[in-house]
Amino acid sequence: MEADRLEKPVRTLRKGLKSLHRDPAPDQVHKLRIGARQMESVAAALLPANGKKARQLLKTIKPLRKAAGGVRDMDVMKANALKLAETPGSDSLARLVKYLGSTRQESAAELLDAVEHRRKSARRRLKQFEKRVESALKAEDSGTRAVKMEGGVRAATAKIQNALSRWPELSAVNIHRFRLKIKELRSLLQLERDSDAGFVRALGNAKRKIGEWHDWQQLREIAGEILSVQEDRALLMEIDQAVKRKLQEALTASNTLRRKFLKPILIFKKTG
Repeated sequence: MEADRLEKPVRTLRKGLKSLHRDPAPDQVHKLRIGARQMESVAAALLPANGKKARQLLKTIKPLRKAAGGVRDMDVMKANALKLAETPGSDSLARLVKYLGSTRQESAAELLDAVEHRRKSARRRLKQFEKRVESALKAEDSGTRAVKMEGGVRAATAKIQNALSRWPELSAVNIHRFRLKIKELRSLLQLERDSDAGFVRALGNAKRKIGEWHDWQQLREIAGEILSVQEDRALLMEIDQAVKRKLQEALTASNTLRRKFLKPILIFKKTG
């Protein structure tokens, strides 16, 4: 594990918090959300070596990540909705897109409020965390702490990989939770130079495919709430077909990942 691989997500998130616009663009929100998620994975893995500092950072970042996620979800669902075909003589799609746009504005306001209240403390704690990690990894007199930190990351990586390898048969019921674990594992593997590049790519592909399915699933739920089963049937059926297609793609990518890369890892506990 190298200092620069830990510093990059820290600096990316600090920059994102500092430069967030009053009307944040989809790409800006996406980077903020990814940065927050990566830092959560890193901080959680380093808890044994950083204790209170890491917990404080996690407590500060989580609300920011969730708020950014709310905006990002609306951005993706609106983009997906605009790919659908409008039924001649129907305003189904227009009403759905309008609703998503309105909800996006509300979510963006919540994100801006969350950032406004936590920007200073989050950026300060990120900087402190960066310095602490850098010192532990580079200073000659911090060898013990560095070993603990690296050991914590590797232990977390092995634990997640083992859980994924033992996951029950994948289905619409559990594949989203599977994706959350994939994201966490991928974030940790990217901290190490010698990680298997093919494995990391396979994780990324499965993560993307499951994410696409989940986005369409969410769109179907919203459409089902605001549209009429009778009057908007054509659009609802089109969305439903997309959900089924995306689920199959997600299952294929995830099962390929498991078959090629995920084998049970035995973790032995000390006794006596």
